[in-house]
Amino acid sequence: MKPFELQATTREIFGKKVKSLRRAGMIPADVYGKGIESMALQVEASALDKLLSQADTAHLVSLRVNGEKRGRDVMIKEVQRKGGTGKPLHLSFYQVRAKEKMKIDVPIGFVGESSATKARDRDLLIILRTVEVECLPGNIPSGIVLDISRLSNMDDAVYVKDLEIGKDITLLTDPEQMVAKIEPIRAEVEEIVKKAEAKITEAAEGKEGEGLTKEDK
Repeated sequence: MKPFELQATTREIFGKKVKSLRRAGMIPADVYGKGIESMALQVEASALDKLLSQADTAHLVSLRVNGEKRGRDVMIKEVQRKGGTGKPLHLSFYQVRAKEKMKIDVPIGFVGESSATKARDRDLLIILRTVEVECLPGNIPSGIVLDISRLSNMDDAVYVKDLEIGKDITLLTDPEQMVAKIEPIRAEVEEIVKKAEAKITEAAEGKEGEGLTKEDK
């Protein structure tokens, strides 16, 4: 997977003063990792917005600090956002080692269309949207694709063990975990439950009535 790129410069403004950075269109950040000294950085807000619209925590980012010729392989570890607007306030990167395996959650990409979504009596239930894998940074998949057109009949299901994750990648999520399933539409299920509850209530009232005398009635 080709990494995304982002330029950054070292930061000398800290604490409450970082508000002035944000007003100038810069977002404070930091990068850390095993065997390296953490660095305080700043990145352009516009470049960061573009990155975050395309990449998430499952993507490699080539971070070039102060114009470095060779970028650092990092991953987005945490994004602090402003409540209400969702604008990024601070970003943390984790620098990975090319020859060291890592554990990461990878999103499942659903493609195709299930005929169940067009049926009146059934619906497609998505249960799992990410799976945990272990692999080298260079082998991290951008996503695991699942074609849901294969699901059409009632009770059709796909499990983690059915996913194609590619070679050199170890799947850590329970292989028996269900990913997606065709089930009766919720409205139908609720109607069945209501009818069952109504029958129970009628039966209970009937039994109460059997114990009443004519005078009680």
